[in-house]
Amino acid sequence: MELCRISAEFSSQDLAELAAGRIRRSVRDIRKLSVRNLGKAVPSMQGKQRYTLLPANLRMENYMTAVMISDLSDSILPEYYYRKSAELSVICNADTAGNVSALMQSMGAMNIRKF
Repeated sequence: MELCRISAEFSSQDLAELAAGRIRRSVRDIRKLSVRNLGKAVPSMQGKQRYTLLPANLRMENYMTAVMISDLSDSILPEYYYRKSAELSVICNADTAGNVSALMQSMGAMNIRKF
């Protein structure tokens, strides 16, 4: 039996894991399934502070600035910083490679490659 490796990219790790579970349940003779994150880790913002300078013109000659200090937390980061694309890699028999790639495509895979 000849083995085939199929890898594809997904927009999130959750989608890649859902596709892996569906492939595991639907296709026989799967040798190996692996999901790998492709995005970079987001550094934690806990314990850091943000400084904001507020200029104010009280009179036309004098300027005064105020400094606002606020604590940062991880909840203020936009959601797209947490999104990470993932790669699903499947090693299976060459006979079932077509079924695996079809399932990947139906689950939203991009850049499907067969080796």
